Amino acid sequence: MLNIQPRKISKSFSMFNYKNIKQYLFPPHTTIPFYHYILIPLYLFVFISLTHTSLFAQTEHVRVGNPVYKFLERMEALNIISDYNNFEIPKTRNEIASYLKEVMKEEEQLDNADNKFLKDLKVEFEYELFGTLNNSRSIIGSGEYDFLSENEKYLFFHSVSSKVNLFINLISEGEMIFQNDDALNKNLSTTLGYIGGEIRGTVLEKFGFYMRGYQGKVFGNTQAARLRKEIEYNYKFNLKPDEAFFDETEGYITADFDLIRFKLGRDRMNIGYGNIKSLVDNNSPMFDYLSLKINYGIFNFSYFHGKLLGNISFDNDSVTGGSSIVEEKYLGYHRIGFNISKHIDFGIGELIIYGDRALDLSYLNPFSFYKSVEHSNRDRDNSLLFLDFNNNSILGLKLYANLLVDDINFSKFGSGWWGNQTLLNFGFKSFNLYEIIPLDFSFDYLRIDPYTFTHRLSRNNFTHSGYNIGSFQQPNSELFFTQINYRFNYRLSASIGFIYSVHGANPKNSDGSIKENVGGDISFGHRTIDSESTSLLDGDLEYLRQFNLLLIFEPINQYFVTIKFVSISESLQNELENKQFETFINLSIKF
Repeated sequence: MLNIQPRKISKSFSMFNYKNIKQYLFPPHTTIPFYHYILIPLYLFVFISLTHTSLFAQTEHVRVGNPVYKFLERMEALNIISDYNNFEIPKTRNEIASYLKEVMKEEEQLDNADNKFLKDLKVEFEYELFGTLNNSRSIIGSGEYDFLSENEKYLFFHSVSSKVNLFINLISEGEMIFQNDDALNKNLSTTLGYIGGEIRGTVLEKFGFYMRGYQGKVFGNTQAARLRKEIEYNYKFNLKPDEAFFDETEGYITADFDLIRFKLGRDRMNIGYGNIKSLVDNNSPMFDYLSLKINYGIFNFSYFHGKLLGNISFDNDSVTGGSSIVEEKYLGYHRIGFNISKHIDFGIGELIIYGDRALDLSYLNPFSFYKSVEHSNRDRDNSLLFLDFNNNSILGLKLYANLLVDDINFSKFGSGWWGNQTLLNFGFKSFNLYEIIPLDFSFDYLRIDPYTFTHRLSRNNFTHSGYNIGSFQQPNSELFFTQINYRFNYRLSASIGFIYSVHGANPKNSDGSIKENVGGDISFGHRTIDSESTSLLDGDLEYLRQFNLLLIFEPINQYFVTIKFVSISESLQNELENKQFETFINLSIKF
């Protein structure tokens, strides 16, 4: 039973000095852990900034991967909430809470599993929904902490109503990975473990901050460990693989004025509809960016400018030991969206990639046409235009599409000219059986024309540190994806997915050099010596068939057990069919 009765959570201070704050935060005869001295300057800043407002606003963002996003997408398709669009995530805790309030008005329409899941969300977002912290417990301070409770658990939290709040968590994760590879004719296994923490909070209900970091170690085979993407491209791990250490950090500051929001920092973002995001996915490392969002009625505007890593080389020096040389490159993005009705919204936007120079003020301006600016900058950069569409007019059915134009010449349309480069992504998610059985299914189609995302100047291709910023698919390919999701209850779900893709790879010589360029490699653009015409799936065909089974279980609030089975059958260029079977068992705890 939830206890959400309001209670007073504010505390007044007559004097803002270190002694008073220390006595309030750490009562007499209490041993102060050394790490709290690091936090005291932050508290000083926070408490000096106290003023009065009347809302329960939280400006931090809810991380990509939080189950609440799938829940809200389901509510959107069932027409329980309106004006929700998941083309861009993450969203702020304020935004999430506003949609949950809509759902709470229609609780009788939810099935049993979603009703119980909503109760969990009322605990997780209690402060944003009700302005209380009755269901929150902390190791430091509250004296009522229970590792096995269903309360929201923290290492430490503190709130002065309408003025400031701070939440600190420790995070720990362990994962076992098993791989059976036909090509290697052997079984590999490894174990990963890491521990870290996260801090988030809001000051004056307008300014938010977030910081998360961890340190991990690989115990076992390092090749199997690279099946986890974050380790595959982790610099520290690849610098000294024998040491088997890896780390990662993310963090940002935000300013939220309701109508307009600002953000500076780094975290994971997804842009695109469906299960495979066509514009920004989880395929590449995180990057730092500055963003701006405006929401007014049916109109919304989004912008960000991010810093990427380009071509990497090594300057060998026997005296200093050498150093890495990394080309700087940047990504600009803006989109205008229109929620023209309860069921239909669409958007139009642009992307720009440029590098080998400092920040360009032309692209720091959110309100300009990148294509025209690129022309005025002497055509040195790579601009892309996209259109997106989302519809849920049919109850329980969500339809979506995204068209990206890298370059196009309408006079040569249909001629096979290499420069007509487009991406088409469309699909649907069906929740039509919601009232009968807690099962839904989805379908995605992705087509990437030859040379799409490439550029004649390698610094301007659509990559970050060599990885496609969008999906894992190379240009000159087609992909079909279908998935079935089943919710056994509000804490246990399963999904079965199948991917089938065909890729036209550039034919190669025996020494590995490019024999013929058919636009099948994102890092290899068109050259003057290459053919002026090409067709989809020209070149050496590569096939991928991938079957995924995913189980997610949350036996106790904030404790997740994830089990994933992956069966891969692929026929790569000039190689026999190879089969792999991978198993991931993950335990994640936040406390």
